[in-house]
Amino acid sequence: MATTDRSYIGKGPVYFKVKGAAGGMQAIGNCSNLEVSFEEESVTLSDYTTASGGNRNSVSRVSTVTGSVTMHDFSAENLALALRGAVASTTAGTVTGEAHGTAGTAGEFIPFDFIRDPAVAVVVTDGAGTTYVEGVDYELENNGITLSTGTSIDNQGIEVDYSKSVSETMEALTDAGQEYEIYFNGLNEAQSGSLVEIRMYRVKFSPAQGLSFIGDEFGELTTEFEILSDTSKSGAGISKFMKVAQAV
Repeated sequence: MATTDRSYIGKGPVYFKVKGAAGGMQAIGNCSNLEVSFEEESVTLSDYTTASGGNRNSVSRVSTVTGSVTMHDFSAENLALALRGAVASTTAGTVTGEAHGTAGTAGEFIPFDFIRDPAVAVVVTDGAGTTYVEGVDYELENNGITLSTGTSIDNQGIEVDYSKSVSETMEALTDAGQEYEIYFNGLNEAQSGSLVEIRMYRVKFSPAQGLSFIGDEFGELTTEFEILSDTSKSGAGISKFMKVAQAV
């Protein structure tokens, strides 16, 4: 009897949203892995009627449904998923008189409160009429200043004027762990791009075990999750956990 080739290479975007939230879903972006695994627990009854051993009966149950996703877009939303964080956005604008304490020592780095716009000049003063000179009193860094040798800046502090850029912020470990829905809007590359969809109805992410912010390779953001039973799904043959549909 002839068999049909059903080999599989999955590609496609992954989406998520807070469980029960109104509206559409948010794209996770470029993902190199989306994986689901199942853990089983078994109860066995030994066959005591014979010395040869073996089991008379056994029952196995799926105890846990887990998964993982590897993301390559370090967006605030993805970082929030991996680190149970909250996301906020900052609009562009002018920052005036941002105050910072200083020790007045050479090499001291003073970071700004917002991501600055590199195209706009930075002005550093003592807040009382004295303007400090870049290259003499300080060196301008990516997002702050470093005090120069022989600087006139002392331990009385400084005020900084600059322009802030549009930016997004993720505050880590501020969320107790929301529940999400996940949707894989995929295709099977091994079958001429036939369509595949995977729905996970109730997902809770675990904090990422590690996250590298410096390196020579493209960053990876891998986080694990558990698929929980969704009691709103009912009926014969209807899964409370997930479903997989594919064109044939």
